[in-house]
Amino acid sequence: MNNKTLIALAVAATVSAGANAANVYSQDGTELNVGGRAEFRGDFIGNGGEEIEGTMANNSRFRLNVGGTTEINESLSGFGFYEAEQTVNSSSDNDANSDFKQRYMFAGLQGNFGAVSFGRQDTAAVQISQMSDVTTFTGAQKEFISAGNEQINNTILYTGNFVDALTVKASLVAGEEKDTDAYGVSGIYTLPMGLGFGLGYSAGDNGEGNGSGDAIIAGVNYTLDSLYLAGTYTTGEADDKDKSDFNGMEFSAVYGFGNGFSLMGAYQKTDLKVNGTKEDQSDFFEVTGDYRFNKNINAYVAYQLNNLDSQYSQIAGKKIEGEDTLRLGLKYAF
Repeated sequence: MNNKTLIALAVAATVSAGANAANVYSQDGTELNVGGRAEFRGDFIGNGGEEIEGTMANNSRFRLNVGGTTEINESLSGFGFYEAEQTVNSSSDNDANSDFKQRYMFAGLQGNFGAVSFGRQDTAAVQISQMSDVTTFTGAQKEFISAGNEQINNTILYTGNFVDALTVKASLVAGEEKDTDAYGVSGIYTLPMGLGFGLGYSAGDNGEGNGSGDAIIAGVNYTLDSLYLAGTYTTGEADDKDKSDFNGMEFSAVYGFGNGFSLMGAYQKTDLKVNGTKEDQSDFFEVTGDYRFNKNINAYVAYQLNNLDSQYSQIAGKKIEGEDTLRLGLKYAF
């Protein structure tokens, strides 16, 4: 499979937002896809570590996305993608949330050289964090600095596939305010046996008068039939001016039984050290059972065992709770 084909497949997967997206227009080399999800997420016991005083915290959400591609000539095409999300108010009355939050909005060009896109999108290092971000509560290890985070404004992203096994990404965040630019580069190499290795680096300035931050993230994953295993580790400085250092690790496992049922497990631990004060930001185990009725709808139960103690955080300036969370979910994807 040549580089152009690999890039085309990658872009098509992005702008269609998954296999469930509906192709609503296809003519003269131009395609338009519409997709999204409606997902009920009910949290019991705790919500984000805080004890639920009532019965349930409602963290349900609805997403809608539109993406498309257009052929310019035999070696060049264009693409675009937009996605927004609306959450619900967690209450016992009819108070409604009318706001949609923008998640992604980018446009780009693809060809034999790869793909270049411009707008609000993921930075280069996100493909490494996604190696272990496969369960309900995973993914926080990428959030220490915006240069390596997802859904970042003013981002220019390059994606290239080489020798059918290496995916390289490079990103530049062109900030509007002074001293807010950032950059990143990452790569994942996957062996024919299903073993993949990923490495990424991100760095950026934190604004005029502030310091700068950087992060290294590494990942390993392995796929064998219905078994998926992955682990990622990140370390760096959130701000070199106030001496903010961080570390994070995440391990995930998924096994599909072939009858629609999947079992997932994860462990995550992150910490932040500011001016000599070190505190854990997350420390939990997760077990999730997922049942897929068909390609469009699935139900799941996830339990997060929170290992953090309820105590006052000197860094956050507030009390941090350490409650477990039991989540019941039902997701319809279209």
